[in-house]
Parts: sequence; structure tokens; C-alpha cells
Amino acid sequence: MSHVRVERYEHVARVTLDRSAKRNAMSSDVAAELTAAFLALADADDLRVVVLSGEGPSFCGGADVKELAALTPETADSFIRGLHAAIAAAMTCPVPVIAAIRGACVGAGLELVAGCDMRIATYDAHFSMPEVKIGVPSVIEAALLPRLMGRGKAARMVLTGETIDAQTAFNWGLVEELVSADDLMFRAGALAAEIAEADPLAIRAQKRLIRAWDDMTIEQAVEASVREFADSYRTSAPRDRLAAAMAGRK
Repeated sequence: MSHVRVERYEHVARVTLDRSAKRNAMSSDVAAELTAAFLALADADDLRVVVLSGEGPSFCGGADVKELAALTPETADSFIRGLHAAIAAAMTCPVPVIAAIRGACVGAGLELVAGCDMRIATYDAHFSMPEVKIGVPSVIEAALLPRLMGRGKAARMVLTGETIDAQTAFNWGLVEELVSADDLMFRAGALAAEIAEADPLAIRAQKRLIRAWDDMTIEQAVEASVREFADSYRTSAPRDRLAAAMAGRK
């Protein structure tokens, strides 16, 4: 039985963690399915944006507890690398990925949304990195958290394991928008539709730059941006869209 559901709506894909009985917990199998789903979407030339969500009242309750309890030093290595592969597949997806977060977003689930490009959460969402409470450190994409909300706040989350509510997550910069549960998928869909209206090659170029900027100096980022800007004129899109915009103003 598959625990990751992929649906297509023209240029938009919706990827859903579909294991609600277990709060969409991330097992090795779920991680492998999620990796495969994003790698398949990466090959879809007509894709423009992905919305990632969880089935039921929780986004993701973290790593599968039963699997965690049975790990050895050898299997722990392969388990955590499997989770990393799933998050990396979402991060390197060539189009933007929007996380639509409801309810619990814990541990591996929080690392997954940290790897997305944008995050919308419901008012009842809550976030935590409780790994230290069970005897392990927060690892892999927990390393993204300081970039989102600053080193001090990230350190507080991973060192205390405390749970923060949606308003705190918004205030700290962990999520960009808060909505009601009834409006979550509507707002995520509206944001996806707005992105899908932009030039598809420009969106992919912008996604490449956003990710590349993380590892660059300002000078390197400027140079990379100049190359992407110049390359965009290898197609007629800038001229065509500018001509249409000017015609509309007239």
C-alpha cells in the first residue's frame, strides 16, 4: 500500500503524505516513496509548482517511532540517509515546493518543510524537534533551521525539544503565512496558481538561484544571477511578455 499520493492539476502537482493513522510518520518505506515521487516529478517538463501536504489532521508526526526503537548503529545510518534523500529530492525539485502544514509538524516532518521553498500553516499547527528527548541529536536538514529563523531560535528548538505554536513559528520566520484549516489548501492552491502563471523557464531559473545562493558569497551570487539573466534572453519569453505588458498599459 502506497503512503505517498501524487495528483496532477495541469501545471501543478500535489504530493500528499497518506498515512494518517500514524500521523503521516516517516518510515523508511515512506521516505523511499517520497524520494521516488519527487524524482519522477523532476522529469516532468510541464510541471511548474508542487504543493506538499499531509492527509488528515497532522502534516507529519516525525520519524516512525517503532522503526526508531529497533535501530542499531548500522541501520541508523541507512535510516537517516533515507530520510535525507527524501528531503533532498524535494529541495532539488526544479520547481518551487509549497508546504501546506496542518496540525503536528514534528522532527523529520519539520526538516521536510524546512527543505521546501515556502510554508503555509494553519492556526492550529505546532512544531517541534524533540530528538534530544529520546536520546539522539536533530540532524540532516535540521541544519536548515538557523537560516530560516536564526541560530538562537533554532538552537532553542533542537536543545530543548519544546513545541512552538503556529503564531510563534510565524513570528520566528519558520512559516510565511497562517490560515484557517478550511482555507489551507485554497491558499496553497492560489499561491501555486500565481506561480504557475509566471514564465516556466524563469521560475526554474529562480528556483536554481534561490538554492544556489545558500552556498555562495554575495559576489558569487551576483555573478550567477547575471548569467541566469542573460540566459533568459535565449528564448523569446522576456520580449513577448514585456510586449504584452506594454500593450496592456496602452
